[in-house]
Amino acid sequence: MTTFDWVRHGQTQANVDQIMQGQLDTTATHLTVRGLQQAEHLAQWLHGEHYNQLISSPLHRTRQTTAALTTMMALTPSFDDRLMEADYGDWTGKSLLAVSEQRPQDFDAVTGEALPDVLASVGGESYLAIQHRVGQWLAEQVVDHPDDHILVVSHGLTIKATALLMLAAPATTALPEPTNTSVTRMVIDPATGHRYLKFYSVSPQLN
Repeated sequence: MTTFDWVRHGQTQANVDQIMQGQLDTTATHLTVRGLQQAEHLAQWLHGEHYNQLISSPLHRTRQTTAALTTMMALTPSFDDRLMEADYGDWTGKSLLAVSEQRPQDFDAVTGEALPDVLASVGGESYLAIQHRVGQWLAEQVVDHPDDHILVVSHGLTIKATALLMLAAPATTALPEPTNTSVTRMVIDPATGHRYLKFYSVSPQLN
């Protein structure tokens, strides 16, 4: 079995300010003091786990989270563009509150998330596009490392879309994005190709 433990990066200033980050990579998307504390706490929480690889999105917020994890793990991280957050198109860097007030029909009334096909309509990525690039990466890992336990540092919507892929579920806002520095475990059987979502958005508590 190939096991993937997906970690969402720590809190960023853009998370606090409700800015739509997407693939934005500026000081606004760097970890806050709390985000750094979350990452350090997660590193301690995962210290007893054995991982064969640590692979991260190359964006700064995931690099910061990865750096905290390597203080407790003897792993040299690698980086892959396919693990980046969804492209938010023209909404990148904009206020979530402002955009949702202007276009309420494009957002889920309960979760506040953009509906699955909306980002593609503003020049960004659909859930399917995210799943295509991540699915390619997953397939490579399963073929090349069929018995590895892989720690993956990525982003909220990317992890959510991948979880839906594991479940063969339709694109939906009914599943919320995982929380900052939570862990989501996915398993793929190299022999059958069967995919499993073992748990979703499990987080160590930071008071």
